[in-house]
Amino acid sequence: MISSLLHEAMRLLARYENLALVVSALLGSAAIACAAFSLASILKKRSAKARGIVWRMAVVMLLVLGAWRLMPEMQQPVAVVRWEVRVEPVEIDLPIEMPTEPLVIPQPSLWSRVTRVADEHVQNVWLAVGASMLLWRVLAAWAGLAWLWRRSTKADEKVQKLGEALGAPKGMRYRVAEKIASPMLTGWRKPVVWLPVEAREWDETRLAVVLRHELAHARHADVLWHWLGTLAVCLWWWQPLAWMARRGLRLESEQAADDAAVLQSGDTQAYARTLVEIAAGLPSRLRHAAGVTMFGGGQVKQRVEALLRTNRWRGRIGLGAMVLLAILGLALAVLVATTFEFKPKKPVFRSIAKLVAGGRMVANGDTRWQEQNQDFYGTIIETIESAEMQRKARERVNALHPDLRKSAHEVEIRVAQTKGSAIFNILATGDDPKYPKIFLDALLDEFIAFRQTIREQSQGIVLSTFLREVVNKQKVMEEKNEAYSKWNAKNNILAVTNTNQEAAPFLTHLKALRETLRTELAELELEQDSIASAVAAAERDKAGRTLTQAERDYLQAQSELRKQLNEQKFLLQSHNETHPLVVETKAKVEKCLLMAAELEVLLKKESQAQQEAVTRKLRVIEDQIAQREKDALAAGALVAEHSRLKEEADVAKEAYRKLFEQAETFQKMVTTQSDYVAIQERATTAAEYTESSLFPVWKLWTPKKAAEK
Repeated sequence: MISSLLHEAMRLLARYENLALVVSALLGSAAIACAAFSLASILKKRSAKARGIVWRMAVVMLLVLGAWRLMPEMQQPVAVVRWEVRVEPVEIDLPIEMPTEPLVIPQPSLWSRVTRVADEHVQNVWLAVGASMLLWRVLAAWAGLAWLWRRSTKADEKVQKLGEALGAPKGMRYRVAEKIASPMLTGWRKPVVWLPVEAREWDETRLAVVLRHELAHARHADVLWHWLGTLAVCLWWWQPLAWMARRGLRLESEQAADDAAVLQSGDTQAYARTLVEIAAGLPSRLRHAAGVTMFGGGQVKQRVEALLRTNRWRGRIGLGAMVLLAILGLALAVLVATTFEFKPKKPVFRSIAKLVAGGRMVANGDTRWQEQNQDFYGTIIETIESAEMQRKARERVNALHPDLRKSAHEVEIRVAQTKGSAIFNILATGDDPKYPKIFLDALLDEFIAFRQTIREQSQGIVLSTFLREVVNKQKVMEEKNEAYSKWNAKNNILAVTNTNQEAAPFLTHLKALRETLRTELAELELEQDSIASAVAAAERDKAGRTLTQAERDYLQAQSELRKQLNEQKFLLQSHNETHPLVVETKAKVEKCLLMAAELEVLLKKESQAQQEAVTRKLRVIEDQIAQREKDALAAGALVAEHSRLKEEADVAKEAYRKLFEQAETFQKMVTTQSDYVAIQERATTAAEYTESSLFPVWKLWTPKKAAEK
């Protein structure tokens, strides 16, 4: 039921251009308003300034869209969303024989007459109502301003000074008027702040709140945007979403002015309280239509709740919101540049033909050459649908049917393979009832001829290619064998292998000896730091090396020194330092110290000599290790080179053997080739084709010039 109604509606729009224009404008304006409402909802927790920009963009785009829809002389949209629907021609059955009575043609129905009249006058009604509403708004605003000037007086000097202190622009005027329900701002270039008579009783705090709010309106050019919103709703008077956009613009402009006033004063609680007090103290009168009123953009309760809500974005937009605004601007520009069209669909005729195909090449023995079916079938499809094959088919049609040469017909060719089979359905679709069948038959003939030519050429090409491959394989085999023979003549593989095997144990022995010498060298370096400790350690190591004569003398001198020191300490307990025994003992101590020092110098020289000898041995060992490693690497490289050359020679020989065996059976392999493409069914008579979907043709973002061709 719904589908049939939509079909009927689109058929109606396809017949009547002006009604289709209104529906297109309805879809475009609804898309703009919905996009703006969605982003405003996303930015609900952001600043009112950001949401106000959203609604400003929506208002501007609605005005541009309306201008494009109602002024055909302007540049038309560059993109099209087109529905093509089938429109049945109106037929009137006339009798074959001449009637004796006068022929009476049936009159159109009441619905047809109403629809035709509506199509003829819909644009005029749209413009007339919109112009009337705009004229009424302008006259009402002009009369309201005239009424205000007659019933108002200049505000007190304190208001003027307070406004200048708050940063009001030069030339701003302040007046007190009777019977206005709210403070108000009029004028864009020469703004005027209108205050109610109750403002004479306000203190400076309330006046500052009002002036900050109205000055924010002046800085944001809200008067201009107020009139642009009014112009938008007058233009789109029949679109409820346009009124929603204007309401959103006014509400966000008031909240943005509240945010600016709060940021300037710095006291949110005081501002909200003053706003409520002013609203409660004003009498309930009609709002004026000439300007932006302080209490005309939304409920006071809603504005106060927005003020008291914590919002770190107040007065700021932020990078994330700027990105979303840029995306919205691009989306709205695309929507404005897009038109929705309903066009009668041209009749389409379709002819069908069928091909059956298969292909493989088999040789006797273990060798098998088989073409992949999937690639083979894909080649058939691509060939039939190619532009070159269709060009040849068109030339054949022109040669066989000269009468069709003057008329240009476009035919679309599509090939579909039946699932699980080798049958191909070829569909030819065109706008002529005869041409698709003729063209499809010519295409089949051209394709079969093309396949036959390719098959004849391919056998010769395959044979020559195969023979070249045999020669190349033989050449490669000979080159690999020659390289292997030259290496064997130059090197003794047995000697190289033995050298490579003996190198590893000898290297291990040399590296162990090198580590022993390094340890001995480290011990000698430690002896240089403390001779006494080294000699004492050698004496304690009974299983170690035998002490030298110098080391034994050094130990005896150290023992005699300790003995004399103890004797001296004992004598000092009962005698003074000048006692002959004490003096004699001191002399012996000094003698022992001198002897120990001389022996220590001698031991250091012996240790240095040993260290130099060990260093020389270590250098010799390292040279031997380096030479052995070099010899081992060279031997390993020779062994690896021998293995590589032998493997390459074997591989080349095996490849040549297999290819030679294939060459012997190639002729039989060619004769057993089975590769065919045959016509199963010729092209059928073209029948009219009707799509059953709700939107038969859907062209999205297509340039209009290309769509009209």
